[in-house]
Amino acid sequence: MRPVLPAKPGAAPARPVFMHADDLAQIRFALDFAARHGLRLVIVGGADAWRVADTLRERDVPVVIGGLLRLPMRRDDPPDALFTLPAKLAAAGVRFCITDGGRDSTNARNLPFEAAHARAFGLSDDDALKAVTLYPAQILGVADKLGSLDVGKLANLFVADGDPLEPSTRIERVFIQGREVELSDRQTALRDKYLRR
Repeated sequence: MRPVLPAKPGAAPARPVFMHADDLAQIRFALDFAARHGLRLVIVGGADAWRVADTLRERDVPVVIGGLLRLPMRRDDPPDALFTLPAKLAAAGVRFCITDGGRDSTNARNLPFEAAHARAFGLSDDDALKAVTLYPAQILGVADKLGSLDVGKLANLFVADGDPLEPSTRIERVFIQGREVELSDRQTALRDKYLRR
């Protein structure tokens, strides 16, 4: 794919370029490459992003954190290195969001737990929820349409019996584009079948 280049010298391109970079050398290469070619960069992965947080903030380079539930980058890194990454980026003023770490949608169900881990390791309650709702929409440039409940935005809404980031919370109702959707599926049918025994 050919990058969208700026119309005027020095102007940022219309669309960002997403580059996978986890370790420090990869992130520095991505930053240099983007600066050299005048690209609007978004780092994906970003395990070592906290090490260059000042540069990321100065250049307004957001980080799409590629999952927290994985091993640290190096053997001598602290065990909580990835869990504390969102809090470190937030404290440094770097824009970020949290993904489930998967290359497809099979791990999407774990996304709230990724944010909950970040919250347990220093990220505020507000930032933890926004890291999986508003912040991704802002990074993707669609926050005018998605990411928060505001007049005029497309909104999917759910009703839960507790904190949406906690594993024990049950989703009771879901509304997609203003219409309630049925929550029963094969798993709930099996659960109900065996609860009646």
